[in-house]
Amino acid sequence: MSNPTQAGEELADYLATLNRAGVSHDARAKVMERLDPVVEEVTGSLREQYGSVSLPLPAKQRHNAELAQRLLLETADCYKALTLDWTGKRFHLFGGNPLPRYLQRILLALQSVLEVCYETHESCPHGLWVDMHQTYNYALRNGLKEVVPEGSKHMLSLEQIYLATLLLALADPYHFPQSELLWAKDIIARYANLAQLYPTNESTKGKAGLFLVEVNTDTPPLPLAREPHPMNPRWDLLLTTTDLAKHLALLSSHLRGQEDIEKLGLPEAARDPAYATMLRRLKLNWGASLQRMAQRRRHQNGREFEVSFGLKSVHSLISPPTASDAIVYGSGSHDAPPVPLRCNTVNDSMGGLALRHSGQGVQIRVGDVVGMRQGNCTWSIGLVRWFRIPAAGEVYFGVQLLAPQADAVQLRRLDNGRQWPGLLLLPNPVTRQAPMLLSLPSAFGPDISAEVRTVRGKQTIKVDKRLESTPSVDVYRFQMEPPAPPTARS
Repeated sequence: MSNPTQAGEELADYLATLNRAGVSHDARAKVMERLDPVVEEVTGSLREQYGSVSLPLPAKQRHNAELAQRLLLETADCYKALTLDWTGKRFHLFGGNPLPRYLQRILLALQSVLEVCYETHESCPHGLWVDMHQTYNYALRNGLKEVVPEGSKHMLSLEQIYLATLLLALADPYHFPQSELLWAKDIIARYANLAQLYPTNESTKGKAGLFLVEVNTDTPPLPLAREPHPMNPRWDLLLTTTDLAKHLALLSSHLRGQEDIEKLGLPEAARDPAYATMLRRLKLNWGASLQRMAQRRRHQNGREFEVSFGLKSVHSLISPPTASDAIVYGSGSHDAPPVPLRCNTVNDSMGGLALRHSGQGVQIRVGDVVGMRQGNCTWSIGLVRWFRIPAAGEVYFGVQLLAPQADAVQLRRLDNGRQWPGLLLLPNPVTRQAPMLLSLPSAFGPDISAEVRTVRGKQTIKVDKRLESTPSVDVYRFQMEPPAPPTARS
């Protein structure tokens, strides 16, 4: 498609006019039957425009993402109008029941809107969740929840679509790098049938992994792990994910045991070190096991921090490169020095901070290394755990703090001689911090020895267990190796 933006705008305007026009049910149904594949093609072309661009999106790509949402919402509104027209008729003399197809199209369109929000880290449109809940509730009350619409290209029942949408929301998608969001959706497609929905008037005794779905509210499911919540037995639903969380725990165990991923029924992506971390996070989220260990403290007037994102930038700020540096693989020393951003705290806790940045110039990814400092203090090191973009030019993000300071070093692998930049987080007896190495992805691995060059001289370390892997950094434990004893003179 040569100009998806123009096509999307014209199509969205047409759908908006159709939604507000006094059109008969049959005429509207025929129009939507022809437009469905067009909407799918245009939204797919729009996604190609914004899907691979660094976040926050530039103005043009942001417009395309918003246009995709508008198209999908107008499509959902068209099918809501068809549903209301059909249910308002007293007699249906000819043809079958089109309601399953109408309801499926509504659920799929709303699900796609949410996925655009998750991919771009934008806020969810108001009213979307209540539409999602009430569409499924109508199917449930009318015995249609397990129906797969005849002739649909999507061989999914209404309950399967709804369950997948709930599970993706409960996966905490704003904490996922974009690549891992695709993995999470694949896990849902494979194992969502292990989750169950049932009325709140059934006994919950002995059940874990419970979430409350409030049908008449504009909110995603709420965990019931520890805090009781009032329920409306007439309308509300309970989602239990116990069997799903147990199965993910079993898969994680098999992955740690180096079992064949084909026998486990997992995709090729499961060979990535980050996949096991993603599985563990899904297990905790869907098992309703993630609880805050420390209370947040909100800041009325936030403290200002200098912030820099990315291993390369943070390394350069801590230890500016010199002409003698010879980083053959990884960063060069000819780039312009990074310019830190000024951000203000929103709240903090024992383990990290939430901050806000207003203005342009920020590029951020979940899993990025973060350097932070106040005034002329040393640079603290952390990782981006989540971010949201509530409006153009504004970013809220959460940082997990790893260490109050770090050594920016150059490392040379002893097995192949390749050199890489890295950050050494040295042990801290006060915070009980273990020694950690932050390096570029796949630069090192367990049981690899490396020579570390710092301003204090050279030291040999042995890389130990990989603690975490993200698209932009690997985190390892390491051990300092004792210096070789001097050789005796002959």
